[in-house]
Amino acid sequence: MASTTKAKNEFLVIVPDKEGTLQKRIEVRGTHIANLGPIIDSGFLKVGGAMLQSHPEEGQTPQMKGSMLVVVAESPEAVREQLSKDVYATSGVWDIENMQITPFKSAIRLPL
Repeated sequence: MASTTKAKNEFLVIVPDKEGTLQKRIEVRGTHIANLGPIIDSGFLKVGGAMLQSHPEEGQTPQMKGSMLVVVAESPEAVREQLSKDVYATSGVWDIENMQITPFKSAIRLPL
């Protein structure tokens, strides 16, 4: 029997934060991190983290300006649908309208 499941591919995702949302991002970050388990376990999220204005000095709060992710999904629409459920999206931190979803193929993946 032929499978009707679409192939999943990698996507590089850049999600800018909306202007003036750093404090809100910090407030909901714990919830964001706590909710990552299912999308990691499902194989959707491969890499993720905050984009910074610059690397902070010791003791400074990082000046985050968005997120970068590598995800695996069937389509850009599936990526958008999944990320739109994240607390950064639902609380108004992420600028979902300006999210960039680019087909991606990693050549090297090394542990940190």
